Amino acid sequence: MSPSPRPAPDPKFAPAEQIRYSLEEERRLLLEAIHGLTEKDTREAHEDGGWSVHDALAHRMFWESEEAEGVGQYLLGKRIELLDFPLKRIDGINVTAVETLRKHSTERLLREIERTRAALLELARKIPDDELNQEDNPARILLGVAIEHDREHRQAIQEWRRQRAHAALEGSSEQPGETRRTGPP
Repeated sequence: MSPSPRPAPDPKFAPAEQIRYSLEEERRLLLEAIHGLTEKDTREAHEDGGWSVHDALAHRMFWESEEAEGVGQYLLGKRIELLDFPLKRIDGINVTAVETLRKHSTERLLREIERTRAALLELARKIPDDELNQEDNPARILLGVAIEHDREHRQAIQEWRRQRAHAALEGSSEQPGETRRTGPP
């Protein structure tokens, strides 16, 4: 069962409240996008050589633990090391994270990303609103990345599901023994 939606925050709310709301809401929407998929479904690549839902979840779990560590560093008055991460290393880290977690079941990944998001939310709630309201606040920047990251993967999964459903409908309209043409005769 997918989590029930929360009402959107009133626009008069400060950015800090909107950020905390979005952290919860984007995760809820990501989980809703995968609701009802089987383990086999989650292992299906979105395109040739592309990631599967399972891979995207493993990727988010890895980076979210890094994001939580970064917010923890901020709360301790330290520089957020993740903000200095060299962009040229991201692809290699992504491959390693996905490969390392490929053996875990999707159910296990879902439990883990619930845990990592709960930890991130707990840390985000500890940041004083006046600090989180500042646009250049490093923790705010990092939390914004987490929100956008969930949104990006949710949208990709939703598009994959639309394409998959469309392909299934096209395939079901064929008569037994009939081959479907995709181009001119």
